Amino acid sequence: MMERLSALYDKTCTCRHCHHSFTTKRVRGGSQAIIQRDADFCTYYKEQSLNPILYTVNVCPACGFAFTDQFTQQLLPPVKRLVQEQISSKWTPKEFGYVRSISEAVVCYKLAIYAAELTGEAHSVKAGLSLRLAWLFRFQNDKQQEKRFLHMAVHEYEQSYVFSDYDKGDKEMSEVRILYLIGELMRRVERYDEAVNYFSKALELGRQSIETGILSMARDQWSLAREEYKQKNQEKIG
Repeated sequence: MMERLSALYDKTCTCRHCHHSFTTKRVRGGSQAIIQRDADFCTYYKEQSLNPILYTVNVCPACGFAFTDQFTQQLLPPVKRLVQEQISSKWTPKEFGYVRSISEAVVCYKLAIYAAELTGEAHSVKAGLSLRLAWLFRFQNDKQQEKRFLHMAVHEYEQSYVFSDYDKGDKEMSEVRILYLIGELMRRVERYDEAVNYFSKALELGRQSIETGILSMARDQWSLAREEYKQKNQEKIG
């Protein structure tokens, strides 16, 4: 318990909707060891209760507006009215600024996804929220809900690629990286032919890229997706 408390710190936030000032927890960088990383970048830590994604979403205790650092800084008056009608008027004050369980983090992400839809956030922002929520369900071994939000994530990432807004949700997201990620998410939701296509695009583009790690992963996952596609077709025939 002491290790957890020392790894967490309070960050002061100002609500993008009602401008209420509140504190929320963050995890200190480098305070926990990574033990595993899945092909879609889902990261496991030695102490999973200190996984930083548990604390990515800020929830205003006063009005219920949930947001991340990637959300639009200022809401326009028509959007503020919509948030007031659809979120704040129905909100019962609740505090998410303390230590969070995975289940509490799930609630925070669902609130943020709804808020992102209402406020018209970039596709990449909505994609990142959906993907991280899928990871939380993976941690809970809830395959049905994980797959549900992987479907949402891959749809938003495709739209993000089409509209070229992928750097708004993640500054490290390059064109090669998003093509690879779409391919991997397609593979995980069993859309194997589309997965192979996106991996191929990543590899083609990667000829001019210095991201050798991503290209190596794309080659591996391209082969895996092809094998899974063949197996699926054989099962249909059988």
